[in-house]
Amino acid sequence: MLKVAKFELKKSRKRYGARSLLLILLAAMFSAAMGYASVLTGIDSDKGIYTANVRVDLGTFKLSEDSDVVLYDGKLFVGQNDKSLAAADELLKYLREEHRKRIEAEFGELAHPVRVSVVYLNPSKITPPRTKAEGGGVKNETESGQLNVNGSEGSKQTSESASKTPAATTVTGGEMTANVTQVEKSSYVPPEDIKTPSLVDRMVLAFLFVIPSYFAVQVFSSSLLEDKLLRRLEVLLSAISRSDLIFGKILPYLLFSLLSSLAVSVYLGSYLAFLFAIPVILLLFSAQTFVVMISRSYREATFLLLVVSLLITIYAFIPAVFSTAIPLSKISPITLLIASVQGEEINLTDLSLSFAHYLIMASMLLYFSMKALNPDIAHGKEIFQKLVEISRLSVTSDSAAFILAFLSISFAFMAELFAVFMIFVLPRQLMIPALLVCVAAVEELIKGLIIFSSPTARRAFFTALGFFAGEKFLILFNVLQEYSIAFLGQFLVLPLILHIATALLIAFTAKFGYGRALMLAAILHAIYDHTVVMLLV
Repeated sequence: MLKVAKFELKKSRKRYGARSLLLILLAAMFSAAMGYASVLTGIDSDKGIYTANVRVDLGTFKLSEDSDVVLYDGKLFVGQNDKSLAAADELLKYLREEHRKRIEAEFGELAHPVRVSVVYLNPSKITPPRTKAEGGGVKNETESGQLNVNGSEGSKQTSESASKTPAATTVTGGEMTANVTQVEKSSYVPPEDIKTPSLVDRMVLAFLFVIPSYFAVQVFSSSLLEDKLLRRLEVLLSAISRSDLIFGKILPYLLFSLLSSLAVSVYLGSYLAFLFAIPVILLLFSAQTFVVMISRSYREATFLLLVVSLLITIYAFIPAVFSTAIPLSKISPITLLIASVQGEEINLTDLSLSFAHYLIMASMLLYFSMKALNPDIAHGKEIFQKLVEISRLSVTSDSAAFILAFLSISFAFMAELFAVFMIFVLPRQLMIPALLVCVAAVEELIKGLIIFSSPTARRAFFTALGFFAGEKFLILFNVLQEYSIAFLGQFLVLPLILHIATALLIAFTAKFGYGRALMLAAILHAIYDHTVVMLLV
């Protein structure tokens, strides 16, 4: 493996040269620095876009006789166009801010007799009303109209000036009672300027951990694709094992990615934060390796590599945007990375599930890539035929079918989460049917690829049982608890019957064509899901 890694480094030097590598490194560092600086200092893209007839001490305004707004005799005159109205809004906001500063300097705290405080609560800490037995019955404690929140952590923007010492307090508002820890700012924030916490700066910091990996993975995939199309891999396989070949080619680029993430961690003073980027980096490399192995040409590989990188980026970063609203977002290591950088406490269960989810997918893709290192698979066949052939080489027994189906729930979960993202663009009445169709298609495709390794009733039964066990595992750890209706997660017998029935249908109809078998199974699955869900709702 080390010999292959050394050979890969020599080949990269010959291919790019020291000057090219230096330029790539400088470009990566410059992009990262500019992105970080733009968050800290902002971008003056709106400098001097408005004009006024008087000098305004504001970067967006410049002095001009033919102005967008006119100040005359204590009055503000605007034109009948959008730019003039926007300039007036900007100028009025500036004048209000200057007025606030003036009265604060003159009257101090008396300038603002009314104070407004906002406390942001962690939704995952909210607990439902407790029930208690009374006279043999059950009484719901909702008469007081209060919802208890224990141990919630929140951030607060306040109009008061206070000490920096955190103070425990109880906030009561409407139907909510919460014990929170408040840290008050020393400066006044006008109520109209109070905004919810932004994730932009944190997302940029998270990108800094993986941006170097994108450069490294592109160089790696390009090198691997060249070796495959020129049949160098077949020559190397005559001397070394498949695992040594794959890991040896990945190793130099992986080390570069990990060291880059470690450097970002050290720079930010969060020395262990880079660990949360490792699963994402490994998934990127393994996915690119698999795509190269099943691609037939440069054109096909270029398209698939771009799509796969984009999908992994979306899957890793989009959940982090909803980290304060959706508990499901913790399935992404990027969500945990952001929490680590901010010094928040990370639950061990969330950490284990997030890492296991990504590492399982990465390991399976690398395993399939090794199986694809076969001249009969690497060249000539269509992608679906290659997937079926890889399945035949990977699933050699019924127990292997059970294990593979159980582990493949990670891929199903990833695809179904994308389906959840996409259905929001549809009309409300089509959301649930569209989600159920997507779920049915994804699950039957995954089960079908395993069953096609040996389309028998026994293989179908073990595949269905393994997939069912994987779904129950996610429900057991509350990963799909909020979406259990759509995935029939609250039942035990019904999903098992469904998976066995569709798996047997695939096995019995595979002789008529793989596409036809998958379509029939997906239709049956979608009809079943829609019927059960509609009866429940």
